[in-house]
Amino acid sequence: MRFLSFFPRYLKDLPYRVGLPLVVLSFLTCLVLFAYGFPSPLNGSLLSIPIALAAWLFKQRGALIAAGASVLAIIVVNSITLGSIWWPYGLITVFLVGSVALLAEGCIIGYLRSALDIADSARLKAQEAEQQLAIAYEQQRELNEIKDQFLLNVNHELRTPLTELHGYIELLRDYQGQLDETLRATFLDHAARGCEELQLLVDNVLDAVQSDKKMKTLRIERLNVAREVAYVLELFDPRKIETYSVHLDIAENLAVWGDEQSLRQVLRNLLSNAFKYAPEHTPITISAGLRAGEDGQASRQSYVRICVKDAGPGIPQDEIPLLFGKFVRLQRDVSGAVRGSGLGLYICKQLVEAMNGHIWVESSGIPGEGSCFCFTLPGASSDDSR
Repeated sequence: MRFLSFFPRYLKDLPYRVGLPLVVLSFLTCLVLFAYGFPSPLNGSLLSIPIALAAWLFKQRGALIAAGASVLAIIVVNSITLGSIWWPYGLITVFLVGSVALLAEGCIIGYLRSALDIADSARLKAQEAEQQLAIAYEQQRELNEIKDQFLLNVNHELRTPLTELHGYIELLRDYQGQLDETLRATFLDHAARGCEELQLLVDNVLDAVQSDKKMKTLRIERLNVAREVAYVLELFDPRKIETYSVHLDIAENLAVWGDEQSLRQVLRNLLSNAFKYAPEHTPITISAGLRAGEDGQASRQSYVRICVKDAGPGIPQDEIPLLFGKFVRLQRDVSGAVRGSGLGLYICKQLVEAMNGHIWVESSGIPGEGSCFCFTLPGASSDDSR
């Protein structure tokens, strides 16, 4: 391939409308020099230049056309110069040998140009395969990291409520005759809360694993927002709710189209995070109201925006884009006291989008200003039916 270094690689990439005039100009220039016999020692080889250029630009077909044109031009020039079509024997021999040489030159260069294209194509495919392999390797590495993080999170999350549950059961078993009714009820309440945390964790893990199957079984119906929020609040320990200032800003007749169990799970996960991260005796506001179409412009389909706002530590701006990913936890929570599997918000996103909605978070990241998790669902008026 060292021979190909004489030809600049950029020439083979010239467009047809540039390459063709270049070949024609080269042919005419060499033909004029050939006709004037300049320079005489190289006179017979001048036309090899446009043939080589045509072969390099247009491969074998260009070489054949250029060689044919060159042979025809030699015949015309020699016949005019001699004043007859009958040439001397020696000149005929030189002409035949030169014509074969020009044709061979064009075919060889055209073949090498084709071989170079094949080599470049193979190298490009090899590079693409290498890139695909690198991407696949990176994806596998990320998958392994996610799996390891999932195992660490689940191990930590299971261990904590299990330890709490086991501890209170041991106390009840070892000191059941020495405990008064109040203390026994307290221990049982703590054990029950440990069971609830375990159940929520297991449900989130199962929902994340079976999310694709669950999306296909949604039962869309008209749901009253205020009634669903009230139902979900009743699932929490009343004493926990009493330690916060919970405000509701929801019209009684506000309704959405959605799946009942999915909407309740989204609300439960968002409220659970609010109770988990917000300091006690701070406000938690649950609001809902109509908004325009998802693109912010007028739309025939109205949407209801449901928000859960707390006064917790907030979320750093650089971590917001990652927040709804699977097994994602904030850096401050990985080694902190707040537990979590990193699945709650991911499941919320899957469920909300399956109900034709959108979920996001608004937070400045400043402690005390908290976060506001919002999601939208298609609105349902009183006379809507599906």
